[in-house]
Amino acid sequence: MSAGHTPRFEEMLPAYALGALEGDELHELEAHLATGCDECRRQLRMWEADLEEIAASVSPMTPSAETRQRVLEATAPATQPAPARLEPRRTRSAGRRGRWGWLAAAAALALVVWSQWNVARLRQETADLAQERDRLARQVTSLQSERDLARAEAQRMAQALGFITSPGVRSIQLAGLEAAPGAAGHTFVDPRRRQAVFYASGLPALAPDQTYQLWFITDRPVSAGTFSVDGSGRGNLQVDGVADGVRTWAVTVEPSGGAPQPTGAMVLAGQA
Repeated sequence: MSAGHTPRFEEMLPAYALGALEGDELHELEAHLATGCDECRRQLRMWEADLEEIAASVSPMTPSAETRQRVLEATAPATQPAPARLEPRRTRSAGRRGRWGWLAAAAALALVVWSQWNVARLRQETADLAQERDRLARQVTSLQSERDLARAEAQRMAQALGFITSPGVRSIQLAGLEAAPGAAGHTFVDPRRRQAVFYASGLPALAPDQTYQLWFITDRPVSAGTFSVDGSGRGNLQVDGVADGVRTWAVTVEPSGGAPQPTGAMVLAGQA
C-alpha cells in the first residue's frame, strides 16, 4: 500500500474496472495506481474478476432484428464486408450472443457499482452537511452566549449608573501608588443603604496565584472583597455592609482568595 492510499481511491475502483471513470478522477486514480499501490491493485483485480464471473453467469441474449441491424451497421467497416462464407453462421450467431451477454453483465454490474458509488457520495455529502450543521449550531450558541453576556453587562451598567446618580451618593477618588503609578480608582458610596460601587483602571495584570483586594478603613481595615482586572487593567466591585466612619479606601495585592488583613503591596488609596 502506498503512502497516498485513501478510501476514496477504493471507491473509484469499481467504476474504473467498468471503464466508466472519467475526467479528473480517472487521471487521479491512474496516477495513484502508477505509484504501485498494492491494495488498490489487489482490489482492482477482484473487481475485474467479479465482472468476468457475472458476464459468464448471464445467459446469452438474442437481440431483436432491429437492434441487431443497428449494431451491425454501427460496427461495420468502411470497406465492403467480408463474405459470409468466411465465418460459419453458427459461429457468428454465438459470437453475437456472447457479446450481448457481456453487455448485459456489464450493465448489471454498472448498476450495482454506480448505486454503491452514489451511496458513498451521498454518505459523504451527508457527513459534510452534518459537520456544517454542527459548526453553525456552535456558532449560534456562541453568539447567544455573547448576546446574553452583553445584556447582563448592559443591565449591570444601568444599575450601576442608577446607583451612582442616586441622591446622597458620595465619590471618593483613589490614586495610584508606587506599585502602580498609572492606576486610578473611584468608590461611589451610598451611606443610607450602606452600599458602594468601586471602579479601577490602569492596574497591572497579576500572577495566577494573586488577586486585588479592596479595603475600607475605619479604626482597622475591613475587607470589601476581591476582584480581578481585564486585559486593559480595568476592574470593578459591588460592596455591601459599608461601615460608618470610613476614613480611607485602599487596594492591595493579596494571595488568591484574599486575606483577612492586608499583607501585600498597596496599589491604590484615597481619603473618604
